[in-house]
Amino acid sequence: MNEQKKVKKKILFTAIVLFVIQAFAGIPTPGVNIDYFKALLEQNTTAGLFNVLSGNGLSNLSVTMLSITPYITASIILQLLTIVIRPLEKLQRNGEVGQQTFKKYTIILGVILAFMESFGFAYGFGQKGLLLSFKWYWVALVTIIWAGAALLLMLAGEFIEKKGFGNGISLILLFNILSSYPSDAITVYNRFLQGYGIDKKVFHGIAICIILVVLFAFTVYIQFIEKRIPVEYAFKTMGTVKSEQSFFPVKLCPGTVVPVIFSSSLMAIPSLVASFMGKNFWIADMLNSSKWFDPEHLSYSVGAAIYIALIFIFTYYYTEMIINPIEIANNFKKTGGTIPNVRPGEDTVKYLTSEIRKVITIGAGALSLIALVPCVLAGLFDISKLSFAGTSVIIIVGVIVETLDRFYAEVKAKNMKLT
Repeated sequence: MNEQKKVKKKILFTAIVLFVIQAFAGIPTPGVNIDYFKALLEQNTTAGLFNVLSGNGLSNLSVTMLSITPYITASIILQLLTIVIRPLEKLQRNGEVGQQTFKKYTIILGVILAFMESFGFAYGFGQKGLLLSFKWYWVALVTIIWAGAALLLMLAGEFIEKKGFGNGISLILLFNILSSYPSDAITVYNRFLQGYGIDKKVFHGIAICIILVVLFAFTVYIQFIEKRIPVEYAFKTMGTVKSEQSFFPVKLCPGTVVPVIFSSSLMAIPSLVASFMGKNFWIADMLNSSKWFDPEHLSYSVGAAIYIALIFIFTYYYTEMIINPIEIANNFKKTGGTIPNVRPGEDTVKYLTSEIRKVITIGAGALSLIALVPCVLAGLFDISKLSFAGTSVIIIVGVIVETLDRFYAEVKAKNMKLT
């Protein structure tokens, strides 16, 4: 009973912290023009990604405007740097201690990026109307507020992971996205239901519900599906050699939300830079998902191909980071495990590499499909906000699945202690 109470307290503590964060997201930053970014977000869905990830921080210009986006950006940068900086790669693979050190580096870099981004927004956009009074002390104050809030949210995420329940950063991101859904629902209502007769309202409403249910169901399905590679373990008992059948699971989407977040974040950067400079660039429009699949500007749809390519690249890259065929083959060798009809050693490594790549290629294709369906609808029906539905669905399902896995693992571990 005590163990159950501890789990309930952790969940309650996590919920309280998350609701407090959402409450702060509703506090406007002093000295700013609250409506400044609303027109930009309506026209540019890639810039709107940051708004969704920050829990409408950009559209409301709240004190938590940046939310955990600097942490996400820092994570992307460090993950990419592991390719060229060997010590970082070794650190990340160095078990729990290495992972904790890597997280500290991510927070440090996230804080630096938070101050840079805060100052960039306050100074760059401040002189163009973001600040009600463009004075140096207002620039400094707004910079400190936004960067300080971003740091507090990063620490809150770590605090949730240590004292609460689940991955704190992921849960903050989940709540941020969910907080943007009511405004998305209003957008859908205004576009498809308002002004129509009762028959069309019912038809459109049913069609929208079916699309959302299918989208969520398919996303859940690909999160749980896995390929099981058979493994045989030989052992001696009573003077005879026996074998035991087992399997090594390879998930269809081992990186869950990571490839999509990385890809979407990189796609959003050129649009923000163009907005900051106050100019229009063809490449920024091409990377703006609201312009994809528009019959009048088909050339912009090249951005969709780039988006898909990035999802595939990050899927391969992230999978190689968390699933190492060489380590798996060595573990099989140490424990007496073999894959039927595959020789131990190098042949096992090649076989595992081939099978893992086949599986994750299908997974990357499934992620791309989910991410693009809303973009197609947005291009055809001119509703920019829906272009984030695919990305948000993947993140929501991925975080929920990850949290449930942790919950069941913790409950199972505590039950084993009791017995």
